[in-house]
Amino acid sequence: MTVIRSGLKSGLKLSIAAGLAFASALALPGGPAQSQAVSIGALPQGSLSYSIAAAVAKVIGDKTDLTMRAIGVGGSNIYIPQVNQNKLQMSTSAAPDAIFALSGTGSFDGRKNPNLRILARLLEFQVGFMVKKDSKITSLSGFKGQNFPSGFTAQKLVGTLVSAAFATEGMSFSDIKGVPVPNFVRGTDEMVAGRTVGSFLAPGSGVVRKAHAKVKIRFISMKADPSTLGILQKIAPAAYFTIVKPSKRLPYITEPVKMIGFDYLIVTNSKVSDAVAYKAAKALHQNKKALIAAHGVLRGFSPKLINKKVLGLAYHPGAIKYYKEAGLN
Repeated sequence: MTVIRSGLKSGLKLSIAAGLAFASALALPGGPAQSQAVSIGALPQGSLSYSIAAAVAKVIGDKTDLTMRAIGVGGSNIYIPQVNQNKLQMSTSAAPDAIFALSGTGSFDGRKNPNLRILARLLEFQVGFMVKKDSKITSLSGFKGQNFPSGFTAQKLVGTLVSAAFATEGMSFSDIKGVPVPNFVRGTDEMVAGRTVGSFLAPGSGVVRKAHAKVKIRFISMKADPSTLGILQKIAPAAYFTIVKPSKRLPYITEPVKMIGFDYLIVTNSKVSDAVAYKAAKALHQNKKALIAAHGVLRGFSPKLINKKVLGLAYHPGAIKYYKEAGLN
């Protein structure tokens, strides 16, 4: 498997160009490997999205005759449209993002992506708020009047999720002093540097581990009141409240923390061949141990839920064919 790494700013444009050239070659008559080559878009290297994409690419590549490549392209507002155009054959996606993209609402307002289909539901993805360990902030209300990342121009879903979280506790971005950032990586850099009092991202990401190594961090709980679930889902459809428990892999989680959860998917283009989708779905469904070996977060992968229904989204026919053969409802 070849993985394009785009964590360094100087190599980002080259990585994207190379990845898209690889994907474009699939559509050319007589192109290399044609339908047997597959690219998976994700957030940049260092993100949990990229790590998951790389793990998925490795397992599918190892277990089938498909040639897989994970490509760090930027935010989902960049790589999901490329999947819709079949410039990338697959990508990672949060369920709310896929819903927005398909319907042309939310962070994809006015930009429908009708060719999106689900290949597989991988796991529950969890995201929440973190502060420095010695911070006096213990709840979201503590962010009022304080510097906090905002904008998220290259990663619009993060802004949507933060807005939804604030709304459940009667807050909005107008209650904080916004520090414009393109994505959660920069937002966390600002927190580490002391220019913001917190950040928002997945506790299992490499970015969090790096931040903890530099300044020591902790996550704070949302109120997660069942009566406010409707408020959360009005802004971020298919999101829900979840609890992250302490584990050796997450030394900055020392007690159960209430966060936002959502289904994390691999999406694909409707024009990707049924054979490719079938092989990829089968490889993922039958190889949980290999997925865990590729990245520990995939311990959360449940083969029984790989074809879980997601609000308003359809599965690729090739994946459906395999799931029916596997006896999944």
